Amino acid sequence: MTVPTPVVHGDSDAIVPFEVSGRRAHEAIAGSELVVIEGGPHGVDASHPEEFNRALIGFLGR
Repeated sequence: MTVPTPVVHGDSDAIVPFEVSGRRAHEAIAGSELVVIEGGPHGVDASHPEEFNRALIGFLGR
């Protein structure tokens, strides 16, 4: 991967746990930006929209 990549993941995802998904994606994609949302479950974009949007808009604004 050669494009800037955000990795946004909740730390309370019981379906796709952070350790086996978000962390691995961040480690595998050089230069990726990791944002872990505290208390975020699977579907963190819907459960924590303010934090998710802040991370995404902040990334896109760079």
